[in-house]
Amino acid sequence: MNLPSRIFAVGGAGKAITYELLEADWVQESVLQPRRNPRSLTVTVIDTAEEEENRDLERIQSINDSIQETKNRLRESDDHEGRLGEINIDYLPLTRNIQLHDQNDLIGAEAVPRIAAGAGIDEENWWLKPEFINENLDFATGVVRKRGLGKGLYYKSYAEDDSVRTSIDLPDRGKVAVIAGLGGGSGSGIFIDLVRHLKRTKRTAEITLFGVLPNDEEGDAESANAHAVLSELEYMSLQGENLFKDRVLIPIDPTGFGGKKGNLIQSSDALVEFDRAAIYLITSYYNMMDMEDPFADTPSYAPFIMGIPQVLRYNVDAIQDAKTVTKEILNAKQDALEAEEDIYTGVDRFLSREWSPDEMEGELHDSDRTDLETRLDNVWSLTELDIFTELEYESVSAYREIMSEAEAETDDILDQIDVIAGSIRAGTARIGDNEQYVDSIDKQLADIIDTELNRIAHRKDLLVRLRSIDNNRVEGTISYLLAVEDEGINAGVRINRLEAKRDEVTERRDRLQSELKEAEAELDTRKREQQDEVDRRVATWKNAVEPLYREYTDCQSMAVDELVGDLRNGLESFARAVENAEDPDQVEAVNDSTVRTALDDISTEFDTVGVDTTDIERRINSSLADLADAKKSFLTMNEEEGTIESILPWDSSSEEERKKAEKNYRRKRSQLDDAEVFKMSRAGSNLSIEVEFTVTDLKHLIEAEIDEQQQEIVSRTRSELDEEHRAALDELERDLESGIGFDQLTRQFEELVRDEIVETADIERRRDDLESDLETAETEADLYDATVTLFEELNGPRDSFLSSQETYQRLREEYNAEQDSSVATETEEYSYVKTIQPNDILQLRDDTDIADSKIFDDETERQRLRGSLEELARNAHNPRYTGIRRRRISGDRARYNEMNVVVGVMSRAIDQINDVADLKSEFQGAYNLGAGGENYASFPVSAGGSWDVGLGIFIDGIFLDNLRAEIEADGYRNGYESRKQSDETDILVHHAYGLDEGYFVKRDSVLNLEHPDDVEFFLRDEGEIKADLLENHISRTDFVAPADGEEGEE
Repeated sequence: MNLPSRIFAVGGAGKAITYELLEADWVQESVLQPRRNPRSLTVTVIDTAEEEENRDLERIQSINDSIQETKNRLRESDDHEGRLGEINIDYLPLTRNIQLHDQNDLIGAEAVPRIAAGAGIDEENWWLKPEFINENLDFATGVVRKRGLGKGLYYKSYAEDDSVRTSIDLPDRGKVAVIAGLGGGSGSGIFIDLVRHLKRTKRTAEITLFGVLPNDEEGDAESANAHAVLSELEYMSLQGENLFKDRVLIPIDPTGFGGKKGNLIQSSDALVEFDRAAIYLITSYYNMMDMEDPFADTPSYAPFIMGIPQVLRYNVDAIQDAKTVTKEILNAKQDALEAEEDIYTGVDRFLSREWSPDEMEGELHDSDRTDLETRLDNVWSLTELDIFTELEYESVSAYREIMSEAEAETDDILDQIDVIAGSIRAGTARIGDNEQYVDSIDKQLADIIDTELNRIAHRKDLLVRLRSIDNNRVEGTISYLLAVEDEGINAGVRINRLEAKRDEVTERRDRLQSELKEAEAELDTRKREQQDEVDRRVATWKNAVEPLYREYTDCQSMAVDELVGDLRNGLESFARAVENAEDPDQVEAVNDSTVRTALDDISTEFDTVGVDTTDIERRINSSLADLADAKKSFLTMNEEEGTIESILPWDSSSEEERKKAEKNYRRKRSQLDDAEVFKMSRAGSNLSIEVEFTVTDLKHLIEAEIDEQQQEIVSRTRSELDEEHRAALDELERDLESGIGFDQLTRQFEELVRDEIVETADIERRRDDLESDLETAETEADLYDATVTLFEELNGPRDSFLSSQETYQRLREEYNAEQDSSVATETEEYSYVKTIQPNDILQLRDDTDIADSKIFDDETERQRLRGSLEELARNAHNPRYTGIRRRRISGDRARYNEMNVVVGVMSRAIDQINDVADLKSEFQGAYNLGAGGENYASFPVSAGGSWDVGLGIFIDGIFLDNLRAEIEADGYRNGYESRKQSDETDILVHHAYGLDEGYFVKRDSVLNLEHPDDVEFFLRDEGEIKADLLENHISRTDFVAPADGEEGEE
């Protein structure tokens, strides 16, 4: 992309556009890009407004910083070889280095000759008068729409300030742009003389004027300036004084700017939009290199080129910028939540450690409810950021639905929080398997909202628990840490007060500990004094009870089951042997020694604890004999008869023996049943024997002995006491049953005796009171100590939380202040920059631009682009944009063919949209383009902002009488005439050209293109038109007394 090598920004409007040009990263990169033959751009800013100097210098410094960043970025890039280009900014406030104490410094007898000599003019032509000069030479806002004064300050600075003369210079080659407003005093008053001085340094310099036309509603002073400067430019062209290659006029009517006296707030955004679009007009002008100069044949009587800047901006950068800011907002919120989590965790742990959950059910204050409502409202507010809604973030809709449902279900804030927390626990807000987050910010937003809502639920729980605390200092400290209430006490004072209270409680605890030790010592002393009697009675009791206790414990520990097991095994073996014997001899042979040995063991063991087992021994021994007898009788009873015996009519001896044996069997069986050791049953000729003896009998003996010993111990203990101790003796019985040791039993008895003997009730009462008070004091001291520790641990996180929360709130406020309109939808109203959103914005990478994004691979996107460009091109039909009264001029037999339309289309993606950007059809009917369209030209420029398509529309062949603002009833000319007739000032102050030679020029009359005769005026030969204008419509006025024979006015 090509740019001029020098730019002179003169006055307020010139500065504003130039600053925007220099701030554009794509302009910086174009100049600074490393090349074998690096480029350079020198910008000179000239102004007279003293109060704007600091603001200008700050902005220039910011631009220089940006330029350096661009250089660093390009230097680190490996894409190019060569040296970096240079951008230099020279700031020239004309009043900085000249003396301006009073009006004598401009019109005094000493000042005028010095200025005239330095500027190379005749002293008598010095045009300034006292009424032109502000009181006290106040140039805070410049020369206040006085062109003549602006010219005078420039001449004085040029004459007296070496830095000004040095800066008004040109290189050997390159193009020059002069950017100035034509309605003010500085820019329009200085630029002609500036260019004259530049031409002196290099006569062949190619200098183009970019002049911003004032809105015709700005005021008579601005209109007078505009009429005067347009008259001067026309006059110079007619006279062949070609200071400028081209004179590009840029109307600003669509901004609605009403001048510096108007509503600056309302029009400032539109002016910024104009400035940002104007840089596309200027840069496109310098990139017609591949085509013949379309303005070369512009007639001298129609020297003006109307410039209409238009920009189509895909708002990707705006969205990405908004997302970047949003990311910063969310990061700040995340930092706050993380710090807050530390606080909540610490407070929760503290409350759980110091109080049980059942104790912590307090009643919330009204301020607590308001706090929770505010927190929930803040979540709502976060979800309502425009970018979240417009990018259709899943997280927003999900959590809004949860909160809406909670509000619909209940009006109570606590219940709402419970409902929301329940929904979150149930996972209803989380993205399902078949869904996905829009981007990482959507996911982060979901996490933050989820965390925030959970945090609110936790906060509610903590507040409920907090309000149950009956210690105001502790409650206040936790309230402070939770940022619920702020009493305006700083952290240092708060911790000092808390530590002082802790020290007070600790001192009380220490005093109580000392008093308790004294009471316990006194109690011990009194107990020692009566201990001898206690020891005597304990010894007596011990001598009586200890043997009983030993027998008691021996009974308890006896292995009855093991002993009986051996006996039972012996009985079983004996029973089986008897049962299996087949004849009396075998019965006699059965050995009962195992049984008898087991009985002896049992008898021996039981004797040791004083239990008599004689009866059981007798039953078993008799049962052994009876069982053997019964078996032998049973065998005899069941012997078979012999053959002879069976036929004898009488009983034989054998029969008698069987009957006798049967009788004996029955008797022995009865005896066995009574003894309950063996049980016999007959099954035909067989005898079955079972052991019936159990351990119960022996256990009963032991249990009876244990009960007797226990009662004896209790009885002996009771007999050794002087007082009734029913509860203690009942407890003694229970302790014995549970297996208490004798030493412990002795200590219990000793305590009972001591209670009878030692009189310590008064001391013990005092001790008990001290113990109770000490327990309270220790609890309170521990509580304050823990509270101090809690404060020290959490005050830092609290500060971090508040800092992050403050950052979050500030970023939110800044974001809200900057987001005057939607970032994600097309702008319905615009003046110069139309904003649209790509169809598939979310698929674009953050690091792409319009050229790399491939958005124009989509035919729908190409059609949208075409429609938008056609809309922008049609703005060049609108007189408010073009500043032209008539786009097509024709008479009865001829038409005006000197008007040409040239359109530059700028974009990084120009190679992709060349066919779409052909806008000739949009101008075909609106302008006279000639039979073959020879009056239309267009050119592409592969440059521009990351997501911009810029249009630089130029319409040349415009004469003064076709300027809408010049000829309308409230236009420039009438404003000039109004000022001329006013008594406020001499009309000379609105002129600049010729003043240094003692005259000024102006267009006296304009032609009305609505009249056929006036139209015909411009359908003649150029020479006729030129002569007619100079002779009949333009006047030259001398304000210096003419020499003899000369006229004062032409």
